[in-house]
Amino acid sequence: MTATFSRWLQRFDPLSKLEKQRRQLLQSGQCPSALLPLFETPYPDAQADLNELSYLAIDFETTRFNPMADRILSIAAVPMTCSTLKLAESRHHFIARQAVKHDTAAINHIVPEMLQSAVALDDVMNELFILMRGKIVIAHGSRIEKRFINHYLAVNYKMQSFPLLWLDTLKIERSFVSAEQQQNYQLATVRRSYQLPEYISHNALIDAIAAGELFAAQIIRLFGSQRKKLGEVYRRSL
Repeated sequence: MTATFSRWLQRFDPLSKLEKQRRQLLQSGQCPSALLPLFETPYPDAQADLNELSYLAIDFETTRFNPMADRILSIAAVPMTCSTLKLAESRHHFIARQAVKHDTAAINHIVPEMLQSAVALDDVMNELFILMRGKIVIAHGSRIEKRFINHYLAVNYKMQSFPLLWLDTLKIERSFVSAEQQQNYQLATVRRSYQLPEYISHNALIDAIAAGELFAAQIIRLFGSQRKKLGEVYRRSL
């Protein structure tokens, strides 16, 4: 492969584009010092072996889906490798000073008593950003987590760009079927197709664990015994 052709391929490589955004953020001088450790290390390229990378499965439980009007109730994060969840290192916090509505409690199973030992949102988010350092972030239907993280950063740090490396198990699963097929991509439903154990839903820690386990199963389905390349699974996450 010639150097010219290699550069041409990189122009259309989504991981190369993300790496460019990371560099631009650092060069802009607009990244707060508290968040600099998230972006100081270059992202792995498309040929990187998934077995050699580190991950963080996360889940947010929220009152609704609009970060401008709704609130985060709880946040969970579970460090993992490509095949193993590190449950002893997991974190799960309820967010302090949140008013829990009756309909929200029925969905998320969060009642006021749980919030008595809750933690301030700033403290939880700061811990989350520390846990994200050097890791690829995994979520099932990551749009919600991205929305609330981006809103938090815009309000608290005036940041408009936050180029994290995400893998979305919902989008990965969707990539396995044709556009004509109708399918339920809820986390519990997708897990059944892999014969993974059934868990209760709408608990941030359990859902983060469930997403991490699903990711490990999807990687086996996608690559089998072949070398597991980041570029292929990242492309399916877009």
